[in-house]
Amino acid sequence: MNDKKLKTFLAGVFDDFKVFAPAKNDGKLVVGEVAKAEEIDWSGQMPVNPWKKVFLPSEERLFSANGDKLVENKNIYPKVVALGVNVLDLRAFTLLERVFADDVYYQKRRRNTVVVGYSPDWPIDYKKYKVFSHNFENEILEHLLFDVFIAKLKNNNFAFYSGSIEGQKLLEKYNISDYKNIEYIGSTPKTSVDRKMLQLQEKVAKSADKRIWNELAKICLACGKCSIVCPTCFCFDLEDKVDPENPGRIRKWGNCFYNDFSRVAGGYKPLDDVKQKIYFWYVHKFVRIPREYKMPGCVSCGRCSKVCPVGINIGKVIQNISKIK
Repeated sequence: MNDKKLKTFLAGVFDDFKVFAPAKNDGKLVVGEVAKAEEIDWSGQMPVNPWKKVFLPSEERLFSANGDKLVENKNIYPKVVALGVNVLDLRAFTLLERVFADDVYYQKRRRNTVVVGYSPDWPIDYKKYKVFSHNFENEILEHLLFDVFIAKLKNNNFAFYSGSIEGQKLLEKYNISDYKNIEYIGSTPKTSVDRKMLQLQEKVAKSADKRIWNELAKICLACGKCSIVCPTCFCFDLEDKVDPENPGRIRKWGNCFYNDFSRVAGGYKPLDDVKQKIYFWYVHKFVRIPREYKMPGCVSCGRCSKVCPVGINIGKVIQNISKIK
């Protein structure tokens, strides 16, 4: 990195925040806390793990019980920056922002978190991701939520964009004045319909009795790895700790492939076999999320395909579903 503006920005960020960024760990590119700028990987490749843990921890205590009173837990929310988030992960973050818009615990953490997107070859690199789950308009940044976006241009210089008041203040604090403000206009264009998303929504919704789910059920192990690495899986469980010393309620990531996910009183489980679980997962991504939030529940990051122990490829599954008449 030879750009003075970027060095100034990074110096300020490391002084003011706890930094999470993509970095190599045992040969794998992972999102984690980094201590210095030299550790950051600027390749723009997809990290094996999602960013959602920065915004939504895998486990957190919500409140404790003190006698007959419930006391909200005084969680500490340090000042954090998510640095180097690619455009597909920004798409996932945009969905999380909508899902947890009224969640007080998420919002408290979010107020202390700065999201910095990054592209190593803007805007060409977006086309390299082979997005299959939706159509994306040319004006990509207008449909993403972020505070700051850093784009590396062909001349090896860097362009800075602000996507929020907080991002604008941060850039000015670090003496970066030649940035462009991006106004968020919604997750999908208002002037056109995302036909690919709507077609997939209809195809998946009407495919419950199709052979493809029986075929997938024969090989799927229901291990849940796909859900763990998915940047848009946001289901959670609430667990009450009956601990005499420290009783309270814990929120944990949920996983629709786990046996207890759909268990209700009396032991009944609507998702009682592998076929039901895998179909439920695809319906969540391609039917319920688009219907409720008007944006895809899959960003085409490919993480689920890479971690699947039996080689289920979500892109090929969607291709096969699209061919069903």
